[in-house]
Amino acid sequence: MKPKYSPNTLIIGMLLVLINPCSIQAQKDLSAQIQRPKKITWEDEREIFEQSRNIWEEEKVKCLGNYSYRVSWSSSTGFGNETIVIVRDNRVIERQYRVFSTPQINYPTTNRKNWKEEGSFIGSHKDGHPPKTLDQLYNEASNLMKQPIPPHHRPYLRLDQNNLLLACYTRDTRIADDTPINGVIITSISLGINDKQLPNDKTPTYEFWLKNGKKIPKDMMFIGGSPWFDERTGSKRSPREVYEMIFNEKKMYSNPKPLLNPKKRKPFPKHWGEPPKKQTRDLRPLPGGYGMGSGTLARWIQENLDRDKKNKKTSPK
Repeated sequence: MKPKYSPNTLIIGMLLVLINPCSIQAQKDLSAQIQRPKKITWEDEREIFEQSRNIWEEEKVKCLGNYSYRVSWSSSTGFGNETIVIVRDNRVIERQYRVFSTPQINYPTTNRKNWKEEGSFIGSHKDGHPPKTLDQLYNEASNLMKQPIPPHHRPYLRLDQNNLLLACYTRDTRIADDTPINGVIITSISLGINDKQLPNDKTPTYEFWLKNGKKIPKDMMFIGGSPWFDERTGSKRSPREVYEMIFNEKKMYSNPKPLLNPKKRKPFPKHWGEPPKKQTRDLRPLPGGYGMGSGTLARWIQENLDRDKKNKKTSPK
C-alpha cells in the first residue's frame, strides 16, 4: 500500500526545503549573477587592432608616408564641421577646416569660420581635429585599450575597407544624441597623393612622380625628342636627372631645355595639310616665324612657302 501523507506533512516538507541553507545560498548566487553585469573589456578587439596596426606599417612604406585623412562631425540638428589633415613624408604639412549645415537650417554665415593652415601656422586654430599623424592616432588608440572601460560605457573598434583604423573609442550608453566620445574617430583615409593635394605650383615630389610612372608633362617638348637620352654623352639619364630637368628643381641641367608646346605656335595655312609626322631630332629656327622645330619641319614649311610664292606669281591678275 502507498503511504498516505497528510496536507500538513506536505507543507512542512516544502518549508524545510525552502529554509535549507544550501538552497538559500544557491538563490543568492543566482541573484548575484543576474544583478552583476558582465565585465566589458577590449580583449576581443585587441587582436584585431594589432593586425590593423601591422597593415598600416606596411601601407605607410608603400605610400612613402604620404596620405591624408578626413574627420567629420555632425550634430543631430544638422550642423557640423570637417577637418582634413594632409601628411607628407610622415609629417603634417596642412590642415583644412570647414563648417557646414543642412539647407533646411538657416545657419548664420558669420559662424562659417573656414580656414587652412600650412607650415609654421599648423595648429594655430583651436577648432577642428588636431594635426596628428596616423601613427599618433594608433598610439592613442593603443593607450585607450590598456585602460579599464568606465561604467555604462561601450567600446567601439571600426576599420575601413583596407583594414586601417577608423574608430577606437568608448561611448556612454546612457546618452542618446550627440554623445561625447573618448578616443579616436576618423571618417576616411586616402593613401598617396592626388592631384587636388599637390602644392599650388603643381610640382609633385620626386617620390610621387617616381611612383606614378615618371610621366612627362604633355605641354613639354625637348631637344632631341626625349629627356631620357643625353645626345652629348650618348648615355641615358637617371630618373633623378629627368625629374630635376622637367620640374627645374635645381636648375642644373640645361640640355635639353623644355620648350613651349608646339601646338601654341601660330597655325599653318589649311591648304598646306598636316605637317610630317616623322621628324628628325634636331632643333632649329623655323622659316616664316613659326618658332623652333626640326629640320624636317623647317624643310616642309619652306617648300610650302616657296609653292605659295610661285602660285601667287603665276595666278592671273
